Amino acid sequence: MAIAQATAKKEFVENFNAANAALSAKRYAEAVQKADAAAPHAEGAQQKAAVEQIRVAATCGGTNAQACITAIEKGKATSGIPAAVLQNWDKMLAGKYDAAGQSAKAAAQTKSNIDKYGGSAAELQYIARKELDAKNYAEAAKFAQKSIDAKGGATAYNILLNALSAQNKMDEYFKVVERVAPVLKQDTYWRMLIDRTKKEPKFKSNEAMLDVYRALDSAGVKLTVIEQKEMADLALNRGNAIEAEKIWAPLFKAGTLGGASDKDADRNKRLYDRAVADAKADKATDLAKSEAEAASKTTGDQYATTAEAHLGAGNYAKAIELYEKALAKGNMDPGAIDLAKVRLGIAQFKGGKKAEAKKTWESVKADNGAAWLAKSWLAIAKA
Repeated sequence: MAIAQATAKKEFVENFNAANAALSAKRYAEAVQKADAAAPHAEGAQQKAAVEQIRVAATCGGTNAQACITAIEKGKATSGIPAAVLQNWDKMLAGKYDAAGQSAKAAAQTKSNIDKYGGSAAELQYIARKELDAKNYAEAAKFAQKSIDAKGGATAYNILLNALSAQNKMDEYFKVVERVAPVLKQDTYWRMLIDRTKKEPKFKSNEAMLDVYRALDSAGVKLTVIEQKEMADLALNRGNAIEAEKIWAPLFKAGTLGGASDKDADRNKRLYDRAVADAKADKATDLAKSEAEAASKTTGDQYATTAEAHLGAGNYAKAIELYEKALAKGNMDPGAIDLAKVRLGIAQFKGGKKAEAKKTWESVKADNGAAWLAKSWLAIAKA
């Protein structure tokens, strides 16, 4: 810290320089002592301000939060402190109030800092948490969103979600989940978003639960063994033997299913063997026969069923072709049509036709889970 020493008293210069050297060496008690010795000899605002800056830096370098607070409050009353130093002191003061257990002062100082200097993501998040704890949910949501806008992370999002939930603003809540899931890419948010499908008024597990698992899996969510087993069961029951075999195969290979620790080993082995046999038949002739038969049907349902089997098998071009034929033929239940559109979008997305997939999903409206699945896939596509 430079001072114009030509006009300064000798006693000031010697003690000030000693204080500065002690501060640089982190000998804080000595720095404070020498600053105190320099203070009576300080002349003019610049010298007095320089002493206070050393005194604050040395005092706050220690572990006594209250001593630091006292030093800053005294220093702020001194004229001539540079604006950048005052800003640093204000920010330091908020943290020291918090460390000293003076929560109300810490919050007030942080709010003042936000008003003066704009506020960092951490400061905005701090106020959001304080407002949430005080059950001031609207304020908590406001500051949490500001923290997010300032590049705040998961904690700010969680505060916002808690504040919205407390106000029962569930539409806004899920809009936030929809926004955050592809940004943070964490299982918690993907499950919040995708599992919401099951709460739709006309949701039926046998019709759309497999699609829930497909979405979770594609979002990178780690499915439990029970979930993987149920996913395979659902796939087999829907006639998607190739998909069922793909899900089961690693579980049987690892011995997780069918092994000594599997209490339902016999049943699971029978189902797996059936999936293997049916998958072989589908690959050989059965899917081709089903497609040929679909041409003579009065509805598009069999085309859609066959398309889903190809989707589960990873034959995306064929799945797209057959879903388009199913929708063109029509005469299907409206809910089935929208589930077919969701699956068509999946085939388009996984087949590299992302723009077409987005348009397909955006057209889905049914309240049997299809619309929510489409919303979830649109989020997955952004990840």
